[in-house]
Amino acid sequence: MFDKRLFSLAPGVGRLVAAKVFCQWIGLLSNVVFVVTVVVMLSPVLAVVESAFDPMFSMGDSGLLSRMFVGLGYGGFSAETYIGCVLAIVVCAVLRFLMMRAAAYFGAEAAERVKLALREQLFNKMLAIGPSYSQHISTADVVQSAGEGIEQIQSFFELFLPQLFYAILAPVTLFFIVAPINMPTAVTLLVCAPLIVLIVGMVAMRAARVFKKYWGKYTDMGSVFLDNVQGLETLKTFDADAHAAKKMSEQAEQFRVMTMNVLQIQLRSLTAMDVVAYGGAAAGVGVAIWQYASGAALPLAGVLLIVLLSADFFIPLRQLGSFFHVAMNGMTSTKRIFALLDTPIPAHGMQGMPEFGASDNGVDVCFDDVSFRYADVAADTAVADVETGETGETGETGETGEKSGVVGAGKTGMPKDDDGSVVALHGVSFTARRGQVTAIVGPSGSGKSTAVELLAGNLSGYEGCMWLRPGNAGNNPTQRYQIADLSIESLTREIAIVAAQSHLFAGTLRDNLLMAKPDATENELWQALEAAHIDEFVRAQSQELDLAIEQGASNLSGGQKQRIAIARALLRESAVYIFDEATSSVDAESETLILQTIRALADRGKTVIMVTHRMANAADADYVVVFERGRVTEQDAHAELMRANGTYAKLFRAQQTVENIGLRNNATHSTSASHALKASDSAESVTQRAEMGLQVSDSAETDVQGAKTGVRMSDSAESDAKAMPTARVIARLLKEVGPQRKYMIVACVCGTLGHLAATFLPVFGIAAAFAAVGSPIWNLSVPAALAAMAVCALIRGGMRYAEQFMNHNVAFRLLALFRTKAFAALRRLTPAKLAGKGKGDLIALVTTDVELLEIFFAHTISPIVIAVVTTVVYTLALLTLSAPLAVTLVIAHLTVGVILPKLFASAVRGVGPKLREESAALDDEMLDDMRGIGEIIRFGQGDARLASITRRTLSLWGKRLRLSAKNGDFAGLGAVLVMLFTAIAAFLVMTLCTVVFTAADMPEGLIWMGSADSNAPALVAAFVLLVSSFGPTLALSALPANLTQTFASARRLFALMDEAPAVVEQGSERPEYQGMTMRDVTFGYGSGARISGERTPNGRSEYATGMCPARPAEAQSSGEQGAGIASQPVLDHVSLDVSRQGILGIQGPSGRGKSTMLKLLMRYWDPDSGTISLSDVPLPQVDAGWRRRVQTMMGQETYLFNGTIRENLAIACDSADSAASAIPDSVLREALAKASALELVDALPNGLDTQVGELGGSLSEGEKQRIGLARMFLRDADLVLFDEPTSRLDAYNESVILGSINDLAERGSAVVLVSHRDSTMRIADRILRM
Repeated sequence: MFDKRLFSLAPGVGRLVAAKVFCQWIGLLSNVVFVVTVVVMLSPVLAVVESAFDPMFSMGDSGLLSRMFVGLGYGGFSAETYIGCVLAIVVCAVLRFLMMRAAAYFGAEAAERVKLALREQLFNKMLAIGPSYSQHISTADVVQSAGEGIEQIQSFFELFLPQLFYAILAPVTLFFIVAPINMPTAVTLLVCAPLIVLIVGMVAMRAARVFKKYWGKYTDMGSVFLDNVQGLETLKTFDADAHAAKKMSEQAEQFRVMTMNVLQIQLRSLTAMDVVAYGGAAAGVGVAIWQYASGAALPLAGVLLIVLLSADFFIPLRQLGSFFHVAMNGMTSTKRIFALLDTPIPAHGMQGMPEFGASDNGVDVCFDDVSFRYADVAADTAVADVETGETGETGETGETGEKSGVVGAGKTGMPKDDDGSVVALHGVSFTARRGQVTAIVGPSGSGKSTAVELLAGNLSGYEGCMWLRPGNAGNNPTQRYQIADLSIESLTREIAIVAAQSHLFAGTLRDNLLMAKPDATENELWQALEAAHIDEFVRAQSQELDLAIEQGASNLSGGQKQRIAIARALLRESAVYIFDEATSSVDAESETLILQTIRALADRGKTVIMVTHRMANAADADYVVVFERGRVTEQDAHAELMRANGTYAKLFRAQQTVENIGLRNNATHSTSASHALKASDSAESVTQRAEMGLQVSDSAETDVQGAKTGVRMSDSAESDAKAMPTARVIARLLKEVGPQRKYMIVACVCGTLGHLAATFLPVFGIAAAFAAVGSPIWNLSVPAALAAMAVCALIRGGMRYAEQFMNHNVAFRLLALFRTKAFAALRRLTPAKLAGKGKGDLIALVTTDVELLEIFFAHTISPIVIAVVTTVVYTLALLTLSAPLAVTLVIAHLTVGVILPKLFASAVRGVGPKLREESAALDDEMLDDMRGIGEIIRFGQGDARLASITRRTLSLWGKRLRLSAKNGDFAGLGAVLVMLFTAIAAFLVMTLCTVVFTAADMPEGLIWMGSADSNAPALVAAFVLLVSSFGPTLALSALPANLTQTFASARRLFALMDEAPAVVEQGSERPEYQGMTMRDVTFGYGSGARISGERTPNGRSEYATGMCPARPAEAQSSGEQGAGIASQPVLDHVSLDVSRQGILGIQGPSGRGKSTMLKLLMRYWDPDSGTISLSDVPLPQVDAGWRRRVQTMMGQETYLFNGTIRENLAIACDSADSAASAIPDSVLREALAKASALELVDALPNGLDTQVGELGGSLSEGEKQRIGLARMFLRDADLVLFDEPTSRLDAYNESVILGSINDLAERGSAVVLVSHRDSTMRIADRILRM
């Protein structure tokens, strides 16, 4: 039923589960002793009833139990018996409390141990696989499993597993207790018990497959949500966010339907179990009455004992059934986790090698007839989950990068073998020498990045030889170190790689740098930053080395991230440095500085390999290796290769072709920047005058990118969310019920009927017994009472099904609604306020937090109503039997159902928010680490990062244990209170039914003896009713433990929904595009005029980059005040005209506000002062949907969604609401041709229907950029904004795409083109230098 390895994951788990079962068993025994004690207390009353029916009644020869009751005072009650009963009740109550508390602790401890062990094992599995992890395992699977998947195991260990063993032990124990009382009754009860086990087994077999699909749907929904959230800026740019929201709503509805299907399987089983359980109890009581009426050795006290114990016979089994669905979730998730843990670890070398890098002894890198094949990727399913470093990209894009899945799926443009495998490299031979810069260049898909990934160990399984050769080794083969033979430690120490998308971790700059060298001094850190030419930026920050870095480095520009990654790599002191498109995200000045760093490394004797698509960079290299279709076709110095006039010369001349693209002189020149700039026909004149008139901040290193600095929520919104009173939270949740109210009413009615049936079943049982002795209750005869018992059993089963079905139907509809509202809130906040939010936190918000609301909607509303209504009914029924007991019931239910939950809620106040906050932080860190697992492995920081995960898990562990302890305390207190009021009721019955004698009159030492004049049968029936009535009320006493997290989740969701967006879209104007203008615009990130007092999650004001240099320390302060921000604008009194058509080029170093200007034109934010207009209509007055059709923008980072190329392209089409397949292939192919991507797509096995994988992981960076450009050409917008559109493209593809952009303008569109590079600006009519 479950994997036995779960018990071996953590030490002592089996013992903890056994300890909980033992505590439950001891608690059961204490309850049995308590019930026996109460029956003994009532024995004088029962003796009166029996003697009245049969004056000749004698207990002397009635068997063991009868003799016991005689000894304890059956028919009379001695002082010794009274004292003994009181002591027994006290001992049972204390024991029950202690056992419930201990059981709660043992269960929670077992679950937390397993969860920690699983997280550690998953993390260690990734580390054990090594740098080539991406070939063997999907990081997306690990992220899902390490988060929600592991949390599903909590209930499995805490609830289901102990209950499974206890459910077997309890009926057997009770059988041996009931058997001495009456064997036929005991046998009847025991025979019914296995039927419940059989039902559970049958349901398990049937539901296993359904639960597997259910959990798959659940994790898929989380993946889709994460995908859409990460790409929400892209969706909103193309006005496709509403369509994505609609699809997510449909998926949420599909998940709800599947959940209801799963629920129905469970509910049918619960119905069957209830019928069997209550029917079995009725059967057992019926047999006992038959035995009693037929004269068997069974006193009336024995019948009462059987009535009271019959429910305990089946409660453990029924609870097992109710835990079944959480168990199936846990078992399904553990199968997925163990599938990951069972992934074979690839063979690693064990050979060590000297520390050549640290000793400055260089090594040569030798490739000798190296070949490599990717696995067959014909199936879409293979492509969807893969990760690649270079996938047949165009001219070298940053073909490595942060991707997920198995490497190589995208290499489908390469040649294939007969077996379908992709031949990425074939007979590659070259040598990269120490002290030299070796450039690797080549056409698209030629295998460049594949070669360096093999060298770095990120890919494994090559053929041929690849070794490191020390400088003094000569041709001595004994001093060569084969890459495949090296240990992971030696390989990652001696070979450092900086890719186009190196990962920076959330934390501080110092933390990120120290990953490469934990013992580095502060001076060494600054030296590395200086070598990477990022030190001036860092010194400008008030925190300097302790500068906070947000998740995904969203508060840094691409150039800043890249230079920090280079600085980190330099600290490693490796012998070999690989730069794979390391300058693709930086401006020309920064690129020059980075190339100086690369040259300095070579001058120090390091071996430097540089993969590049910038041929000018290759020209300055010492040696150039040219790849083509997986082979090395040329290798030599630049000059020699140019003379050879081969592939290299063609690529180099293609770069020159880009430089020679002519200026367009036929467009209307109407763009101006600031008040000093006038229209001119000369691009040079425009440039010069722009430099004179435009006022922008000129911080040397910050590339604005302010959009990337997000805010979780405004301070006021956050504080309001945390301070929201519980009553207000409840009111808002109830308001959401809305149209579902009628179903909730049905659930309450059915639940009330079901609980009434369960409570009155034993009452009818004892009524049948009294009817058998001629003392009927409510004038019920024996047959009528027995029939009522049977009806109650059937009603309980049917009403349980209806109640739970209706409750969950309402709950799951509302959960789908909350998911929709959460995404709608994120749509409103995008992009200005989304970037800084932790993606792990967001995925937890739409999964865990929303799921926790089920507790309120399905397990709180109706139980409260049911408890109130049933208490009223019970009170009315008791008034017909005994007014004192009716008063006792009211007091008892108020105590257990109102006072106790209120005390419980006070005790756990504040625990829920802390748990949710820490859980979200853990999810964020796990996601961050999985995204950067490559860097963690390469820098050997697995133990340190795992220690951080462990610390967070242990902190959560402690808080959950404290919550479980509180839960155990109050559950035990609830049980004690039930015992207390049961004992009080028993004493009341004794008092009302007996005659008190004075000491002088006491016959035979008795102090109480039954009175024949009392209404004993009614009082005993009232006692049974009171004892059986606590079920609905006890359910309320357990609510605070669950609701503390539920309300915390609700506050988090409401805070998101209530958060004010940076801009409010209320415009309705739809003007035809006639140009755009900026008039006297001033803008700064974090401006008090725009977002009052808003801070980033780290407390920093939302003003990360692009500050004025006058006060850099204040402008980039990460202090708590956030003051002084508005006085440091990114753009200061800027005016700009964008014409009806033509190309406006915007150029300048990092930090001059180029990207900010584009995003203001797109209305990501509103300016602090001044106006921005579209066709002379202020942007706030323009309809948002219309504006997004008139204008569109491509940012520096291209986001592709986990789907097909066709689906990713269709996002840009006006027909996005229809199926992607409805868009003609000819339209898509034309756009792909303009983006120089048609040949790439045609080479893929499934063409347009090829999956791109998570984060576009089956494509290289350049391929993703070209697909993104194809989307732009599909959009057919009047104004097209490009931000570094060719940063990751080779010369040939850049020339094609610049020509396509030029054609856009020729056909009448206006283009604003931002680029660092002069070659890109050659197509501009006007150039604005910032």
